[in-house]
Amino acid sequence: MTLEPLVRERRYFGIQPSDLGLVPRAWLAITDGTVVEYGSDTPPERFRSWPSFDAKGALVTPGLVDCHTHPIFGGDRTHEFAARLNGSTYQQIAAQGGGIKSTIRATRQADSETLFDRCLKHARDYLQWGVTSFEAKSGYGQSVEEELRLLRILQQVKLACPQTVAITCLALHDLPQDISDKAEFIRQMSEDLLPTVAREKLADWVDAFVENGYFSVVETEALVQAAQQLGLGLRLHADEFADSGAAAAAARWGAVSADHLQKASDDGLRAMSQAGTVAVLLPGTSFYTKIPYAQAERFRTAGCTIAVASDFNPGSCYIANLPFAAGLAALYCGLSVAETLVAVTWNAARALRLETHKGALVPGYDGDLVIHSMERHEQWIADLGQNRPQAVMIAGDIVWEQRVTKPAWQRSHCQV
Repeated sequence: MTLEPLVRERRYFGIQPSDLGLVPRAWLAITDGTVVEYGSDTPPERFRSWPSFDAKGALVTPGLVDCHTHPIFGGDRTHEFAARLNGSTYQQIAAQGGGIKSTIRATRQADSETLFDRCLKHARDYLQWGVTSFEAKSGYGQSVEEELRLLRILQQVKLACPQTVAITCLALHDLPQDISDKAEFIRQMSEDLLPTVAREKLADWVDAFVENGYFSVVETEALVQAAQQLGLGLRLHADEFADSGAAAAAARWGAVSADHLQKASDDGLRAMSQAGTVAVLLPGTSFYTKIPYAQAERFRTAGCTIAVASDFNPGSCYIANLPFAAGLAALYCGLSVAETLVAVTWNAARALRLETHKGALVPGYDGDLVIHSMERHEQWIADLGQNRPQAVMIAGDIVWEQRVTKPAWQRSHCQV
C-alpha cells in the first residue's frame, strides 16, 4: 500500500479504494532510510545484491501514525471504569474529584524516573501495533513547573524510542484542585509557561481542552494568542460533550487539528474544511466511556480531512492499540476501509505536519513500514487489532519483529 495517488495530488479527502495505491507482488527499495523505488514482480538487477527482507506475501503498509495520545502520567484510574459500569458519567466522576484532576495529583507525586519508564513503555506498546510516529501530550502537571518537568521527560523519551515523536504542551487541560483563580491560572500558562516552552524548544504544539466545564473559547483566546506570538503550532480538544464553538474557533485560529468533535456544528466543520484543519476522530474514547461516536458522513459532507487516533490516556481510553481504534472508526463512525487506512497513515501524518515524509511509501519518503500478518488490506480492518504485525521497520531498519513459537500442545502434523 503506497498511497501514491494521494501524495501525487496532495489530497486528503474524497478517499476512494484506488487511492491506496496497492501494488501486487511488490518490492520496495530503501537506502539511507528513504524509499528510492518500488515496483511489482522481480526487482531490477541493480537491487539484487542489496540486503533483503522477505515479507512472504504479507500486506505492507506505511508506518501507522497516532496523532493524539497522552502517554505521560502517574497513578491509576481503572476504578473509574468500574464506576462507569455502575452508571456514573465522565462528568460526574470529574465533579467528584476524579478524572483529570486525580491524574494531576498522582502525576505530581510521581518521580521523574518512574514517569519516564512508564512513558517509554507506552511508546513500545504503540510500536508493537505498528505505530512508527506519534504525538505525545503533557497536561497532567497543570502548573508551570510540573508542565515543564513533563515536557523535559517527553524530550528524553523522544531520544530513547525509535519512533518519531511530536510533542504537545497541553497547557489547559483542567484546573488543579489547588487553583481557585481560573483567570490567573490561564495567565500563568500563557505568559509564564509558553515562553519557556518556546525558548527551550520543548514542544511542537500547544493544546487546550475547549469544552463546557473546562475552558471556553473566550478563556482559551489568551493562550492561543501567546502561542501564535511565540511561533508555536496549535491543536485543540474540541466539542466532545457539547457544541462549545471550538471547531469554528480552531479554524479561525489556524489550528492544525481539532480532535473529538462529536458535538461540533455543521458550520464549525465547514469552517475547519476551509481552513485545512484536520478532524481527528477518537472512537476508542466513545467505546471506553459509552459516549456517542463521531459520524463520518458529517465530515465527508463538509469536506474535512479525517484522521483517526487512539487517544490513549489513563482515564477515558486506556487502549494503546491504534488498529483497534481504526476498526472502531470503520464500524461505528462509518469510515470505509480505504478512508480508515488513510486516516491512520497519510491523514494522520498531515495532522502532525509530517506529510512531506511520513504516512506513505513513495520515493523520497521515510522507509517506515509495517509488515502485517495477513495478505489483504480488508483483513487488517476486520481483524480489529487482534494480531500484532509480523515486523515493523523505521528508516529501513527492523525495530520490532514478532517471534512465533509453537505451543507445546501443537502437533507437528495432522492426519484426517
